Amino acid sequence: MSKKLKYIELFSGCGGMSLGLENAGFDLVFANELSPMAGETYAYNLLSNSLSDNESDKVLWLGSNYNRNNIESRLRENPFEAEKGGFSDMELFNIEDKKLLIGNVDLLLEKITNNEKIQKSLVELDVDLISGGPPCQSFSLAGKRIKNDSKNLLPLSFARLTGLIRPKAVLLENVKGITSPFKEEGNKYYAWLEVSKAFSLEGYVPVCMMLNSKYFGVPQNRPRFILQAFREDIFDRIFKTEVNKTILKKSRTFYNLVNSNREELENVTIKDFKYYDIENEPECFDGTLLPKISHFEKSFIGVNEAIGDIRRTDIDYILEDMKGSYIESLNESFKNKNENNVLKNHEPRTHSFTIKSRFRFYQVISEFRNGLKKSATELFTGKKVSDEDKEKLIKEFSNYNLLFRDSRKEEYYKKPKTIKEVEKLIDSIPTKKHSQRALKEFEPAPAQLTIPDDICHYHIEQPRTLTVREMARIQSFPDWFEFKSKVTTGGKMRKFEVPQYTQVGNAVPPLLALSLGKNIRAILRKIEKNG
Repeated sequence: MSKKLKYIELFSGCGGMSLGLENAGFDLVFANELSPMAGETYAYNLLSNSLSDNESDKVLWLGSNYNRNNIESRLRENPFEAEKGGFSDMELFNIEDKKLLIGNVDLLLEKITNNEKIQKSLVELDVDLISGGPPCQSFSLAGKRIKNDSKNLLPLSFARLTGLIRPKAVLLENVKGITSPFKEEGNKYYAWLEVSKAFSLEGYVPVCMMLNSKYFGVPQNRPRFILQAFREDIFDRIFKTEVNKTILKKSRTFYNLVNSNREELENVTIKDFKYYDIENEPECFDGTLLPKISHFEKSFIGVNEAIGDIRRTDIDYILEDMKGSYIESLNESFKNKNENNVLKNHEPRTHSFTIKSRFRFYQVISEFRNGLKKSATELFTGKKVSDEDKEKLIKEFSNYNLLFRDSRKEEYYKKPKTIKEVEKLIDSIPTKKHSQRALKEFEPAPAQLTIPDDICHYHIEQPRTLTVREMARIQSFPDWFEFKSKVTTGGKMRKFEVPQYTQVGNAVPPLLALSLGKNIRAILRKIEKNG
């Protein structure tokens, strides 16, 4: 096998992107992650370092309020306060060994900018790829979208670091919301377009696309914006080797336009560029410039195939005994780096009767068809439902067991015979949360996995939220990959803590990263072969 290519990972999270890239033939130079909680998972699985057991020589803090001997405090430190501290490990940094740098990417940018020796050594290393998924909150439809908010500027810091290090290629991942317009002071902006301009100004020609993980073997309907960008000289070599130059010409025209309007970037508008949507232009995803589709609609992986074999949470599962085409393919794609032989992160959360009964209700109505699911949801949320629809609903409900409780608080399943029984049950399990739903057994999971309480299991025996391991399976993590730190969090801690559920939900699916990595590797190898 040819030598591995060198990559740097920014916004690395718990390691989904890195896991895919490493198995696509890339070798890590260093990774950067803000959260020490996500960093603990990354270090354990990708650097074989257990931070809680010892002072790690592979994990360095860009800034901290604690010295290197106080690892426990560092792991629980608010990362937004850490950079104000008086301790830094950057004097220990070198490019000979793989490193994880914990801290703000802007602080990393500052330290590399102010250190000519590090900057020179990174440029001379001739890095092949710099990758990462900047925090999605600033670009999500649900979040604040002020153009000059510091979080919204993180992708621009990514671009500046790229300009300093000069890798051959860039891989940036973000949420679908980055493509939706937002207004500031009466002007309309597109974040994806602004990011494309930023990389163009640094000398990188962008190629943008909208993917969905389900087309690459991930059991999740997860749209994701992807920006590939190539250093101008590398792009010119790609242009010479490709027969179909349609996509490349569009990118080169945009790049030239940005650089000829450096002082008046507002002249470059949404009309001047495009991204390629896998849903509308699947023919473009053939593995030459854009990654090749591996799964089409009839071969999408459903959640039953992904998590059906670990439905029970009261037994130990031995990794070498795990069977099933999906998990076997994951374990084949991502070779075990740990010594684990028992499935980890599969502990269930404790639920009250109210929550379990509510989840069972969601499981049942997820099976409804012909508009009855909408009527059942309205009934559950207290909206007015016509008598005619109620008659239709009870005919449907009478085919399913709902979860009831008697006067002695004994729980039991029963098929309701009247709509009054259903309404009485609903009255006993009220909720203000209307975003909850059950997984559909034979379909990919929905994208909203970052909030564990929003999704429940599909099986009647399991009226519960998913375990961390089940979420990890749906995200395409292999079973040996173990998630560290606390399982969940709440209150004010949500502002800076990244527990296991959040680590999984925020991760780039490793199978998607594997496909993207193989595609970029093939492009770079092709131009290398052709001189």
